[in-house]
Amino acid sequence: MGSLFRAVTIIALFAIITRIAGFLFRIYLAQELGAEMLGIYQIAFSVFMVLIVIVSSGLPLAVSKLTAGYRAKGDKKSENKTTTAAFIVGLTVSVFLCGVLFAFQNLFGLLFTDFRCMLILITLLPAVIASAVYAVFRGTLWGQRDYFSVGWTELAEQLLRILFFVIIINFGWLSLDGAMAAGVSLSIACTISAILVFIVYLRHGGKIKPPKGHFGPVLKSAVPVTGVRTVSSLIQPVIALLFPLSLILAGFTNEQALSMFGVAMGMTFPLLFLPGTLTGALAFTLIPELSSAVTQKNTGLIENRIKSAFAFSVFVSMLCVPLFMGLGKEIGVFLYGPENITSGVYLARAAWIMVPLSLANITSSILNSLNLEVKSFIHNIIGGAILLLCVGFLPQFMGVDALILGMGLCMTITTLLNVRMIKKHVPIKLGAIKPIIGMGLIALGCALLSGLLYPLLERIFPAVINLVLSGGIGLAAFIGLCMAFKLADVLTYAVIVTSRFKKKSKGIKQPV
Repeated sequence: MGSLFRAVTIIALFAIITRIAGFLFRIYLAQELGAEMLGIYQIAFSVFMVLIVIVSSGLPLAVSKLTAGYRAKGDKKSENKTTTAAFIVGLTVSVFLCGVLFAFQNLFGLLFTDFRCMLILITLLPAVIASAVYAVFRGTLWGQRDYFSVGWTELAEQLLRILFFVIIINFGWLSLDGAMAAGVSLSIACTISAILVFIVYLRHGGKIKPPKGHFGPVLKSAVPVTGVRTVSSLIQPVIALLFPLSLILAGFTNEQALSMFGVAMGMTFPLLFLPGTLTGALAFTLIPELSSAVTQKNTGLIENRIKSAFAFSVFVSMLCVPLFMGLGKEIGVFLYGPENITSGVYLARAAWIMVPLSLANITSSILNSLNLEVKSFIHNIIGGAILLLCVGFLPQFMGVDALILGMGLCMTITTLLNVRMIKKHVPIKLGAIKPIIGMGLIALGCALLSGLLYPLLERIFPAVINLVLSGGIGLAAFIGLCMAFKLADVLTYAVIVTSRFKKKSKGIKQPV
């Protein structure tokens, strides 16, 4: 258990720093672009993410599993050949996709309501190729459980993206507008990051070897996962195209629809994904851990990992609910200014979806580890269908709340279906209903506490200190009550992580 928490902690530390840097950049980007242009950028970015899923979802997972197996056998030659085969596949597919999009850009541009979306997408195409290369070598490092190298290269990519965007915007480099500059800076950062991770791969003794005989295993492992995740990812661009159109049909102008979409997806939802920093780190390490336990048919270890992961995800996702629900409007004004106060209003209304969002993520990772990727795919499709129905038919009655409700229902249904499938294949009692209900009630009370404290302290402290105090008190109350009612074993997590690092600092060899 300690090795899992150590790995999670290493990834989480880098992920938190990377996410903080990305979050600060998101605020800066929103201020530079404005709500309407941010909405246009988000639409182009949603299509870009589908391309990223195609070239970098199945390959790193396949490489990590295959190279980990070869490493366990001491077969370094096959390990290098597998990586080379995946590199050639990823590079070929990414260049082909980008070439098709670039050659037929006028045709694909008809899909967008605004021609600028296609121009922004073109600036993102080099990032697709670079990400394909990065994903393969990242997968090898993942299989080697070198989480430190994975973490710092991802952080480097985020910092480089920020650096180049600031240079382009403030020094007039290339004379690009904000959205185009964001695309170019991401492409440059991804390219440098791919070079860095390749260098790390070589320094770890990796080599480019003739991949004869290894294309088959790579494709056999990567194609099903890539197909599943690609189909699932198509929901995002469909929403990006459908939701503004539904708002227009509901009576909003094109500019209003793009602005509302930009505020929701570019300002509000990134905040809701913050708990995913920790749960994502857990999911990242859970796949090789569970896959190994499944291979060894270690039922006890499988049950232990699943229960711990689920409990941890519930607690972490609940942790931000009191803060966002109680102080959502104030956070929106503080981050994006009074002109974007609606971002905070949306945040308060949508805070609850962080729980099913995190649980859907972790349960999907568990299913993937149990070799049930197809079941996970079906569940995501069912949840996505519910989301599309909400986005397509409810905006005329609910406006942006249709997107919030749809996202919440999508993740809740996906989580329930995932849990049902996990329990079908692993006889386990998660015991999650009591903690979820208990933490939910405590979160509501703590949200009310923070919301009441803010206006009382407003006359004494400036906004930033007031947010820290009122939010901090609500957060401390939530943690304390969860511990008092034995709903979360917070101290156990802290002691395990601390003890592992203390042992490591004393030179004690840790079991893998």
